Amino acid sequence: MSDLALADLKKSLGVLNSYLASHTYFVGDSITLADIIISCNLFQGFKLGFTTEFLAEFPHIVRYFRTIENQPIVKKYFGDVPPLDKFPSPPTKQATVAPKKQEEKKPKEVAQKPKEVVQKPKEPAPPADEEEEEKPKPKPKNPLDLLPPSTMVLDDWKRLYSNTKAKDFREVAIAGMSLFRLKFCFCGLSMCCLQFTWNN
Repeated sequence: MSDLALADLKKSLGVLNSYLASHTYFVGDSITLADIIISCNLFQGFKLGFTTEFLAEFPHIVRYFRTIENQPIVKKYFGDVPPLDKFPSPPTKQATVAPKKQEEKKPKEVAQKPKEVVQKPKEPAPPADEEEEEKPKPKPKNPLDLLPPSTMVLDDWKRLYSNTKAKDFREVAIAGMSLFRLKFCFCGLSMCCLQFTWNN
């Protein structure tokens, strides 16, 4: 690994180590999908490259990875990940010896006997009813296709909703809903009101 790549790696691990100094898990008080993703990214390093000397600078990452690794469902896929005392040497390439081509034995030529031509009796022509394929039945029409085209452009409301900043959303939403009701087309669209209950 080059010095520049090693410096970038230590910088990224340093940020994660500082965050994990005050957090047991990445989000909340139990394992989430974020912990699974991060531990999978750390797995190759702990398995193949992060030595004990290298990880001495990042004790909180070691504690975090060992916590996730020792969960039964994670252990099933990670297996045992022992600490590395030294960086493993890369595998050496062995010269491959091309196998010698064996001389292909030519098959002996056998005098071929002339094949006797056997005439097959002609099959009777199928009746006309079987030749005609059944025509596919037409698909039933969608009732929504029978509605008249709507004159309202929904993209205008979507742009107003999506491009409004959070601090100005209340004022713009009140004015926008008035505009929405005025331009709403009942001939081809329907409208309903939903109220969500969020967990506190």
